[in-house]
Formats: sequence, structure tokens, C-alpha cells
Amino acid sequence: MLKSEMMEMLDILKKQGYHIVGNHSAVKRCKWFKESMIGNGTCYKNKFYGIKSHQCVQSTCALQFCSQSCIFCWRTMTDDLGLKFNEQPSKKFVWDKPDQILDGLLKEQLRFVSGYKGNNKTKEKILKEASNPKLLTLSLAGEPTIYPNLVELILSAKKRGMIVFLVTNGTFPEALKKLAEKNALPQQLYVSFDASNREVYEKTCKPSEKKLWDKYLETLDFINSIKGKTRTVLRMTLVRNQNFCCADEYAELIKKAQPDYVEIKSFVFVGGARNPNRKLKLSDMLKMEEIKEFTKDLEKLTKYKFVDEHIPSRVTLLCRDKNVLANRKELQKL
Repeated sequence: MLKSEMMEMLDILKKQGYHIVGNHSAVKRCKWFKESMIGNGTCYKNKFYGIKSHQCVQSTCALQFCSQSCIFCWRTMTDDLGLKFNEQPSKKFVWDKPDQILDGLLKEQLRFVSGYKGNNKTKEKILKEASNPKLLTLSLAGEPTIYPNLVELILSAKKRGMIVFLVTNGTFPEALKKLAEKNALPQQLYVSFDASNREVYEKTCKPSEKKLWDKYLETLDFINSIKGKTRTVLRMTLVRNQNFCCADEYAELIKKAQPDYVEIKSFVFVGGARNPNRKLKLSDMLKMEEIKEFTKDLEKLTKYKFVDEHIPSRVTLLCRDKNVLANRKELQKL
């Protein structure tokens, strides 16, 4: 990607509410942060895992870099701008230091919070809690495992008393293995679960290289290997006429990975997903009834158990066993 093209994309992201930090990181207020600040509801992470939405820093350390060009992604990508798909950093790219990134993300987060001072809908207790962010969610955009200093970034956040949720597309299993080797696994590891087979993967996720499906399968094996060392989640984003199919094949992959939880969620027709080039429509979003029916199919095929749902987000939760279920909201006390 040329520097001018990168700047064009960053300018668009700024207009969409992304607060850019350094050369490749960003933070953004999500809908549920805003709602939580005025006492008008919380996100599914709160309902499922006890995380307070107003204490969540929705961020990324690899804003403009990804190994996939998923059609349902809300981020503006080079494809949307009519540019050649090339979102891999060059060898000469200068990476920011972990503490520099974290300081910047928290500074911008507190700027969001300061905007609610004096808001008569924001309670003093909420304002105080929001001023002390507890959850660093590396999920906003891009692929965080591309960042070469991810170990140090996660360890730095933990030293500051933060919980870390890491969301990855699973195409860099070597980076995840490094986290395990360095005792830097996040408290919760999310792996996107958006394809049942290679054909669906290439159609829906549009990987930058053919070999990435095999890399993804390697990540599923890795998830199984760290069972009990951290909390693991496979998160499905389902799109009608794309990857909303093949429950039996998804079930086999769940059995392969043995995650603690599986989230089954409809894609949302927002942001970059609305770009005409992606050929998606509002009707490609699944109804909650469809999500629940698909959840029942997976429940029968995997013996995972349905334990929760968040209707506004069109998402359900499956759980592997009673022991995992007992610890589902153990992070709430933090």
C-alpha cells in the first residue's frame, strides 16, 4: 500500500469516529459504550461475561493491516476505495512501542469519558468507573497478531491491572503460540469462526494467501492445546447466502478446537459492510429466530449447551461444560 493510499484510508476512518494513536493503532466508542454511559443498556459481553461496557477500551494495534478482506467487516478497506488488496506492513514499516500504544489508547478513552461530565443522564458511579478502564479489547479493526510486539503489549496491560480480550482471525498461529510460550495469553482469546470449509472461507473472508485456511486449522488445534490455560471463544459472524450453512461442518471444527464457548452472531449491515462493492443487503442480516435455530442445530451436533442470548446484538452463547459455565462471569469482580 502506498503511503498516500494509507493516509486516504486513515482520513476516512477518522471521519467514522476512529481516534488514531501513533502509526497503526486506534480506539473507538462503540454503541454499547455510549448506551452504558447513560444507563441505557450494555453489550453482550456484559451479559455473557460480566464485563462493564463503559469500562471497555475497544481498540486495535494493527488498524490498517489485515490478512483477510472479509465481506462483512465494518471497517473501510482498500478494496472499498478501489485500491489493490495489499494490507500487509512492509519490512521497513516502523512499529510503535507497546507502552506508547497503551498510553495513547487510554488517553483517547479518557477523552471519550470526559465528554459525559455534566451529562445529567450519566450517574456519578458510572463516570467514576469509566474513568478507570478495566478491559482492553483488541478487536476494533485489522488483525492484532500482525503487531510484532503483542506479547509486550498484553503484559503491559496486565501490569496495569487490565483484563485483555484478544480477537484474532486465526491466520497467524505462530503469534498465538508465542503468547503461550511467553505467558502472555489474554484472559480471553476470541478466534473468528466465519467459515465451515475452504470454499466458504475463500468466498466470505477473502484471504490474502491461499495457505491461510490451513493456518486457520492450525489455530483451531492450538485452541484445543491451551484448554484450561485461558478462556477461549469461537465467534461466528453469519451472513445469509455466504457462510450461513453447513452446521455439520461447523460442528466438526468446534469438536476439533474444543473452545470454552461458541458465540453465534448475525453480521450487522453497518460501516464498510454497506459499501456497494461488497454486494450485501440489509436482508442478509439474520433474524434472531434464525440464529436461535442454528444454535439448536449446533447444540445437537456438538453437545455444547445453550446458556445465554443477547437479542439486540442477535447473538447466542454455547458452553462446553458445567465447569466452564460455573466460571463464566468470574471477571465481573474485576
